[in-house]
Amino acid sequence: MQKPRFFSQHKDTWFTLLFALLACSVPFITKNDYYIHIACMVGINILIALGMHAVTGLAGQINMGQYGFYCIGAYTCAIIMTKTGLGFIPTLLIVIAISAVFGILVGLPSLRIDGPYLALATIGFAESVRLIINSAAWAGKADGIIRIPKLDFFGLEATTKTQSYFFILAIVLVCIIVVNNLMRSNFGNRFKAIKDDPLIASVMGINVTSVKLLAFMISAIFGGIAGALYASFASYINPTTFIQALQTNFMLMVVLGGLGISWGATLGAVLVTVIFEYTRVYVLYQKIAFGVMMILIVLFLNRGIIGTITHYFQQRAILRQHTQESNLDTLR
Repeated sequence: MQKPRFFSQHKDTWFTLLFALLACSVPFITKNDYYIHIACMVGINILIALGMHAVTGLAGQINMGQYGFYCIGAYTCAIIMTKTGLGFIPTLLIVIAISAVFGILVGLPSLRIDGPYLALATIGFAESVRLIINSAAWAGKADGIIRIPKLDFFGLEATTKTQSYFFILAIVLVCIIVVNNLMRSNFGNRFKAIKDDPLIASVMGINVTSVKLLAFMISAIFGGIAGALYASFASYINPTTFIQALQTNFMLMVVLGGLGISWGATLGAVLVTVIFEYTRVYVLYQKIAFGVMMILIVLFLNRGIIGTITHYFQQRAILRQHTQESNLDTLR
């Protein structure tokens, strides 16, 4: 019985190692730049999904403006790197700081409103960001920003898609470790308490205000990092890249994998990104298909893929335990 307990105590570590092994094998399995490009977008979307996981999955705050943070991160990175010539890593630190500020500002309404009203407020924020950038000369207006420097690590530039992929993967692994450690910490327990009942959480001595703001700040930072990676990876951005339809994909990622489960958000990001990329030829039907998928998940798979699998094995374990206890009572 010791091995299962050891595995359960360190399961996030084992899953992280397995994920890293599988992800590192992708460039060795295929040399096709198109597939490597999809893998890079998977990594970027995992960061966005983890941000959504922190604020919606853990803290229970409905954030429908994640694409706004994504946009802020991308444009901040693009403007700094093209105007100042600063490298990606120093730029990323600035992006994180700016994203954190915006996360706190967007999180302030969550202290007074929740539910659909908070969803509308976050949508309003994201749309405002997009419209401002669309008309701002310093952001290139509708033309966007071109010739954004490539990803680099203190002068070592990622000149190929494979190098960019490993760069993105390294950041994704760091962020996965951060999120998993957060979930096991006291902050993770506070997030879950607020998600269950904010009033009871406050009675228990939890500072609901600071936890909600922290959740939005984490969500914004992850969205900003994803935006910075995308801008430098793609070398070109414009306002039409960051549209409200993206939010449907981001929400589907955390719901499909399993709301409130970090590995569910990761799995959801992988599946939704791959499905989205392979169905681009049916762009007119993508929104309808994703909307129908969301409804079906809510109706028939409301725990998500990982949540459903976990629940199944938990029920099996409970049933097995009851059977054993019944057999002992019969023998007695």
